[in-house]
Amino acid sequence: MPQLDTVYILMTYLWTWLMLYLAAQKTKTFLMTTHPMICLTPNKPTPQLSWL
Repeated sequence: MPQLDTVYILMTYLWTWLMLYLAAQKTKTFLMTTHPMICLTPNKPTPQLSWL
């Protein structure tokens, strides 16, 4: 049944693009929410060697 094959191919095609789109959106949102995090640990200066 060629009609059934066409519908199956179309649904697979649309599902694949939907998953790619949603993955891109999730990645973009994840990167936007995790990027501004700042490390709150105090930045201790490293000891300088006097002979250098």
